[in-house]
Order: sequence, then C-alpha cells, then structure tokens
Amino acid sequence: MPLNQYTLTEKKSLTSDVFELTFVSKDSFDFISGQFITFILPSIWWRAYSILKTEWNEVTLIIKSRSTSNWGRGWSEYICNREIWEELKWTNPAGKFLLQNNNKNKLFIWTWTWFVPLYNQIIHSLEQNQNCNLELLFWARTLNDLFYLTELEKIKQDNNNFDYKVYLSREENTQHNIGYVTDYLSKENIKKYVEFYICWIPALIDSSLEILERNSISNDNILTEKY
Repeated sequence: MPLNQYTLTEKKSLTSDVFELTFVSKDSFDFISGQFITFILPSIWWRAYSILKTEWNEVTLIIKSRSTSNWGRGWSEYICNREIWEELKWTNPAGKFLLQNNNKNKLFIWTWTWFVPLYNQIIHSLEQNQNCNLELLFWARTLNDLFYLTELEKIKQDNNNFDYKVYLSREENTQHNIGYVTDYLSKENIKKYVEFYICWIPALIDSSLEILERNSISNDNILTEKY
C-alpha cells in the first residue's frame, strides 16, 4: 500500500467541532471527483475522509472532530487536534462514489461533513460545463451547525443551474426550512431530477432510498456513499 506524506498548513474552525484542514505535499495530487483518502494513524490504525478540493499539491478536507459514529470516534479528533506543520500519512485516493459524466439533472443530499464529496462533485460538474440542473439539500440540527453557506450562495449567484436548500430540525424561527431533507422528497420534486447522490449514515440513506424507489427511481440513477 503506497503512502504519501502531507504537512498540515492551514486549519480553520467552521463550527465548534467542524474544521477545514489543508495539507501540502511535495508532489501534485490527482483524484476523481467523489473519491476519498485514507489516513494511516499511529496506534489507531486508519480512517477515510472525502476530498473537498485540491490545487496541484494542496488537498483540503472538512472533518467533524467529534464523530457521531463509533467508527470515527477518536480518530477524527486526533486529526483535528494536529498543529500546523505536523505531518500525517495517507494512501492514494480511492472510492467508487464518482460524479457521472452526463447531462442528467442531479440532486445531492447530505448532512454535516458528509457534504464534502457532494460539494466537490457540484464544483466539478460546473467546471466541466455539464448541461444540467444541480440542487443540494443540506440538513443540520441548528443554525450553529451550518457552514459553507457563503460559498454555496456564491456558487448559486454565479451559476443559474445551481440551487440549494437548508433544512434544520431543531430550530423554530429561521429563514431556512424546518424539518429534514426527506421532507423535500415529494413525488413532484423527485421528478425534477434523474440522478441522485446521497452521502450519509446507512439508516438515513436507506430512508431516502425507500422514498426514491417508491417513486420508481432506478437504482442505476442512485449513487450512495455510506459512512
């Protein structure tokens, strides 16, 4: 298993427990939109994270330090606690949750840091001038859990084929939608799209799949990444 060594050069706090981390290596970085890298960590083995964006030898990730799953608990906190100029090792990009090269209208569904590969796929679709509409559904519990809304709003203003909706489940007075992203998945809304990209925990992916399949969406047009 080939390993690459990367140096942490920037760390930005997006919420109380979500961080944007930028790493740099000596070599350029190539990957396919939607893939992830896998950290090889001392004494706690390994942990995979999706890629937000790259620029030659820079790689940016967004990581929630306090993982909600047993699988990531402790490992994410370890990475987010690294100091600037510390070095970590990871494997080459991998994964099959890839943006499809077509002009089908696409709906992206996510919550918290599971949005990372979807954000990258949206950016890549726009850069490739795919002739389709793109919409992103973002769920969080409270306003304090939101991040990257400024970036999403700028993408929307710059591209008339992109839009996004925010759902909050534990807020009452807000300009955003109240509830969950599955509330958007009505028959009328589903028929606006052909492809569906979902990155979430298994139980919530399964609930979305059940609604899509009930509305006759083919499995070939549903792409998922379970964490």
